[in-house]
Parts: sequence; C-alpha cells; structure tokens
Amino acid sequence: MIDFSDEPYRYFPPRYSRPWARLLLWHNRRQHLPNVHRIDGVEVSGHEQLAEAIRPGDRLLFLPNHSTHSDAAIFLEALSQIGQRCLMMAAYDVFLRGKIHRFALQRMGAFSVDRDANDSRPMKQALATLERGKFGLIVFPEGNVYLTNDRVTPFMDGAAFIGLRAQAALQDKTPPTGSVLAVPVSIKATHVTNARERIAQRFTPLAKQLDVETDFRDQPVAAVHATGVAALRRNLKQRGLDVPDTDSLTVLALRAASDVLDRLEAKLEITPKPGDTPLDRVRAARRVVHEVRTDPDRAVDHAAAATWADEAMLAFRIASYPLEYVAEKPTLDRVGETVEKLEEDLLTRLPPPFAERHAYVRFNEPIDLGPYLEGGTKLRLAVRKLTADAERSVQSGLDRLNHDNPHPGGRDW
Repeated sequence: MIDFSDEPYRYFPPRYSRPWARLLLWHNRRQHLPNVHRIDGVEVSGHEQLAEAIRPGDRLLFLPNHSTHSDAAIFLEALSQIGQRCLMMAAYDVFLRGKIHRFALQRMGAFSVDRDANDSRPMKQALATLERGKFGLIVFPEGNVYLTNDRVTPFMDGAAFIGLRAQAALQDKTPPTGSVLAVPVSIKATHVTNARERIAQRFTPLAKQLDVETDFRDQPVAAVHATGVAALRRNLKQRGLDVPDTDSLTVLALRAASDVLDRLEAKLEITPKPGDTPLDRVRAARRVVHEVRTDPDRAVDHAAAATWADEAMLAFRIASYPLEYVAEKPTLDRVGETVEKLEEDLLTRLPPPFAERHAYVRFNEPIDLGPYLEGGTKLRLAVRKLTADAERSVQSGLDRLNHDNPHPGGRDW
C-alpha cells in the first residue's frame, strides 16, 4: 500500500464478459506479467486435489496471500490454467486509476469494496456469488500488500465471515444445495537471477538521502536496519513527535507506533479495544478519518482530517514493518522485498521489480465450511477458527514452496 485513499467512494459492480475476460487473460499472460511485473511464468500445484475434492453443488472461495503487488495478475493466470472462473473483491481505489483500467477490472469480474467504511453492496455481491455458484469468489484476507512473501500477515476475518454466511444460507435451503469450500492459496514470487547488484543500486540513493553510511553489499541486514532507524527518526521529527532514545529498530518502531496511535486516538476520541494490535488500532482510526474526509457536510474538518490521515499512514507503515523478517533469514528475496518497502514508504510510489521472477501458486487442501457450523456453533467462534485455519494453511504452503525453491532468490545473500 502506498497511501490510504480518501477519494469519494463509489461502488463498482462486476460486469463479467467472457469474450473480454479471455482477451484480457491472454494479454495478462503475454504482456502484463512479463513486461510490467517481470514474471517469466506461473507454475501451479495442488489443483489436482482441488478437482478431486469438489462435489456437485459445491462453491469455491479462494483465499490467497497478498504479499506483492503482482499477486492478482499471478493468481488470475493460475486460475486460467486450471479453468476456474471467479469474481474478485478489490479495493475501490484500484478502480479509480482510469477508465480503461476500470473497464478491464469489471469485465474480468472484479467489484469494489471500501475497507474503511460500511457498504452493504460488496457483501451482498460476495454472498450472492457464492450462493449462486456460477463463479468462484476471490478475497485476499490480508487486506493489504505487506511485502513479506515468506510470511503471512494475520488474516482479517471478513473473508471467513463471508464464507460462513454463505454456507449458512445454503444449509437453510430445502433441500441443502451444496457446501462452500474455502481454498487457501499460497503465492510465491522469487528471483530467477542474481539481482544483488540491481538491489544494491536501488538501495544506495535511499541511504544517501538519509545520510546513512553503510556497506550494503557485504552487510545488507545491518544496512537496512540503520536506514530504517534513520527513516523512522526523520519521520517522527518532521511531525513533531517524540523520538525514543534507542538504536533498536524493534524498540523504536513499537514505541513510535504506540505514541502516534495514542495521540491520534485522543484527537479522534476513540478508545482501542483490549487486545487490539497496532494494525487493529490503525484500521479503527482509519475508519473514523475516512468518514470525516468523505463527508461533504464536514468540509470544515477536512483540513484537520488530512493531518490525521497522514498520522494514520505513518502508524500503519511503522506497525507493518517486518522488524526481524530479514535478520532471521537474509535471502535475496527477503532483502529485495525490504528494500522495495523502504522505497515505497520513502518515495511514496510503486517501485518497479528489480529483475525477472518466477511465480508459484499452490492450491492447498480445501476446507469444507459445513462442519464449522455444526452443533449450533456461534458464528463469531466459527469465523475465528476458520480464519486461523486458513492462515495456517497458506503459511504451510508457503513454507513448502520455499523449501523446494531452486532459484537464486531463495538463497542467502
């Protein structure tokens, strides 16, 4: 994520067109993936067990990880290879990138959702898609791109809620008309060449702008750590916030995120719930800020809300940083991802891929949602269990893909 969007929300429904979808999928495979995302191919596994598990009347809810900005294009190619047609829930600001982009998204079956507001139309569309069963449904449970392709970020519970609501509706029919199968999907993009020099060339100007002297080529972890500390200190100082007296990026980030959120929540007059993580608190604050900035009757508050939005974005970036991600396993892929995140946060733009990559998509064992609602289990508890089970399955699939990764991206720097 580059920034939170506060463009006026519009709902964009799916307008799936089979001829257009076929043409766009061909373009995705031949042009978009290799030229924009530098993906030389998409290799699919696990689809055989998926085909064997599907029974007449079953509906499919695909739950992929969302670690890179290439995931949607990669996954659409994977679905094309196995002959699955799906509708996809996507953030509404993606549809605002231009008329041609919006046209393509809708003809491919995408529909919009506002992550910071309540709109019943995306929920109705998602439920109707599963209940009718003509198309599968794609929901990215992580909600945002975190650039940690080896590690799943905690899933939000919206996808599980949609699946279980649809399952309950199917069970209430007379006679019952099949089950919802949740399909956890692991997506992995890895470098197929030694991209170290290209990554170093992109990192050097970042460190230079922050007056950080580092030896990135020989000690990338230390260099990234020092640059992250310098960037965070600079951001806090520019906003007039306290800068904790520590050189530990972990301690600095945790204290900074807490301080930013405490101040923001006081301005918004909201109280975090017990057990809320920093990301939970950011999302709650964002909902309030978004409501203000998109309400024409509160124009007098828009200038202040812009400052609040900036603070929420800062808290999000701090809270989402992979503090020990590179240090525990400094592979070429992980170092590259972290440099990409630094570029994205410091330059506030999407950086291009460093070099050619290969993509793997693993369809993990489908999860029948029927048993989650047996015995009068409360929906809230079923949602929590399904969310945890799906997250665990995606992580297990990623671990397997990484274990079998033959490319330079999976090797130590």
